[in-house]
Amino acid sequence: MKAYFVRHGTTKWNEEHKVQGREDIPLNEAGRAQAHFCGECLKSAPFSCIVTSPLLRAKETAEEIARYHKEVELRTMEPLIERDFGSLSGKTASE
Repeated sequence: MKAYFVRHGTTKWNEEHKVQGREDIPLNEAGRAQAHFCGECLKSAPFSCIVTSPLLRAKETAEEIARYHKEVELRTMEPLIERDFGSLSGKTASE
């Protein structure tokens, strides 16, 4: 069995270098393009399932990959959610 691990595409907060934990930040235009490219690259990979975090940025990425694997179940798993950074969330390194 092979497992493929894919990180979500870019978000506005990634570009702003903000700590991004459990905040439900969507993909930005670049992130959607990255997810599409990833889906294209993995379209011939054999999947038995696609599993994602429930956070929007991860789900959007997984859904784009799943477009090429319509017969494969897309599952959301709560334990895959990002850790909570508490008061650091939304802050930059300089802050």
